[in-house]
Amino acid sequence: MRPIPRHWATARETVTFPGGQEWAMTAHGASDLSPEDAQRDAREHLRRMVAAGGPDRGKDSDVEYYPLRRLPEELLDELHGPDGTLVAAITRNRYGSAVLNTEAVLISDVDLVEPSSQDRVKPGGGGVLSRLFGGGRGEELTEQQQDPDAFGLRSAGRRGDHHERTLALIEDFRARHPELGVRSYRTRNGFRLLVTGTGAGPSSERARDLMGQVRSDELYMILCRVHDTYRARLTPKPWRIEVDRFEDLGTRTAADEAHRAWVERYRQASERVAVCRLLEVSGPAPSTEEQQIIDLHDRATRPESGLRLA
Repeated sequence: MRPIPRHWATARETVTFPGGQEWAMTAHGASDLSPEDAQRDAREHLRRMVAAGGPDRGKDSDVEYYPLRRLPEELLDELHGPDGTLVAAITRNRYGSAVLNTEAVLISDVDLVEPSSQDRVKPGGGGVLSRLFGGGRGEELTEQQQDPDAFGLRSAGRRGDHHERTLALIEDFRARHPELGVRSYRTRNGFRLLVTGTGAGPSSERARDLMGQVRSDELYMILCRVHDTYRARLTPKPWRIEVDRFEDLGTRTAADEAHRAWVERYRQASERVAVCRLLEVSGPAPSTEEQQIIDLHDRATRPESGLRLA
């Protein structure tokens, strides 16, 4: 895989376009050479944006999180194969979680559909959580019922139905592809698949087809194509473990004391949770390189710890 840039820079400029429209524009640049080269790249990117008439304003806000150009992420670690080839990198995303980046193993996240607004409150019934777990009005949920794992696994109704349909979809995928190794995990709001033996690059049509068969999130597939790596969150989302959001620090410089203090708070809080839970393993054994990725993923996400998911 291509190395993750080690240096990032940002260029900002307020530009007035023909017709008098004024935009505050921001462009990111990256480099493996130096911060100065990253700054040059950022300025060049900004120049091209201005020459093209400005940023595309037609995208909705969701797509902006999955941009058409890689956004800055702190490089935390790299994993190399026996021959020295880079097979994975761990970065810190915009809200602070550690993320696995690799092209060696196909990774597909499948989220459960949230109940619609019509299901949230009905006359004579409790809130959505009470109904999902069979509770009535005035009943408090037990600690077990509040466990995110309970969604689908122990619930009736639409959420449980969707859980069962998704499991059936994954089982059908296994049956259709006996040549592939499939590790399925439960995440807080859905499932994660680690698929070995595909030989499919993250931006390939083969990868898009395979991920589409399990109804992987479309925006996630865009992200894989932009970064040219599959991605998997390895550590909890900060707000799920009562840690302030990383982007609120206003810095991504690891040398800053505020940055180091946040990382330590986040690390301590993360010890109490897991990111996913292993459900099933099937298919041929992974290659040595693929096994390296699986081991790295499982060490970080703790799928057999029994801890609550976050």
